Amino acid sequence: MSLKQVEQVCAWAPATIANLNIGFDLLGLALTQPQERMWARRLSKVQKVELILEEGSTLPRSADKNIAGRAALSLLEKTQANFGVELRLEKSILPGSGIGSSAASAVAAVVATAALLPQMPSMELLLNCALDGEELASGARHCDNVAPALYGGLVLSHDYGQMISLPVPDWTIVVLHPQVQVRTAEARSVLPTTIPLATCTQSLAWMAQFIHSCHTGQHKEAAFALKDLFVGPAREHLIPYFDQCKQIALSLGAISGGISGSGPSSFWICLTLRQAQAVEFGLKQLMQNAQLEHKTYISQINTQGAYAIPQS
Repeated sequence: MSLKQVEQVCAWAPATIANLNIGFDLLGLALTQPQERMWARRLSKVQKVELILEEGSTLPRSADKNIAGRAALSLLEKTQANFGVELRLEKSILPGSGIGSSAASAVAAVVATAALLPQMPSMELLLNCALDGEELASGARHCDNVAPALYGGLVLSHDYGQMISLPVPDWTIVVLHPQVQVRTAEARSVLPTTIPLATCTQSLAWMAQFIHSCHTGQHKEAAFALKDLFVGPAREHLIPYFDQCKQIALSLGAISGGISGSGPSSFWICLTLRQAQAVEFGLKQLMQNAQLEHKTYISQINTQGAYAIPQS
């Protein structure tokens, strides 16, 4: 007896924090909020993708030029699917926020499309197809946002090796997103082209302590090890009021924090919800006094990656 063909699904993919100070282009985690939502419906047009965007959206309407569209097309082509998909996008994670908006779109698209296939593809194939979409946004195939959005949890990845899921620390994370734009190209352009040997050695030591602390369940020590020795200091001037945010967050109980991805969002790691709420309140006051539009989120590390549910 053949299984009933799935005609429509709704998929969710989490926002992510990449780099985490010590893990530039290598380390990322998934957040419990916000999350991207996307609907996929089977079409009779073979290996074609049609997009339905929100009213007023400025995203590309051509599948080849749209992150979600390109990712879904890639999966349809690589699996030689005998159908196409209609994707309806709902952008809950604002583009340019620094918390993995493009990665969430790409991952949601491949997970939704995969749910329409008669057999679920491998995670490796889903990752590669999502990276085809992410590449449109960043010009590179870095996994630090895509991998945690797909796999969930805390993921160490690089371009030439396997994804390594690390034990998840028990953190409560405050994310502050000031409503300004920081272009990834500009954030890349300010990075140092050389790093002193001593700085490199110190950074490797902190990464080793972080990984060890994750495996031994030392949640505070893992947060304390997130020392940003060269990326953050080069980019901090691009983030409005970053120094003040850091002073406020640390004074109110955050163990550490930094710039999420290339910004403008910042993240602040606390050990309790009460501390996180105090940090969030302090940061919101700073933004309000500066008359700067912003969003804040209180989140844990999301151990569930993207998923799809059939719709009737």
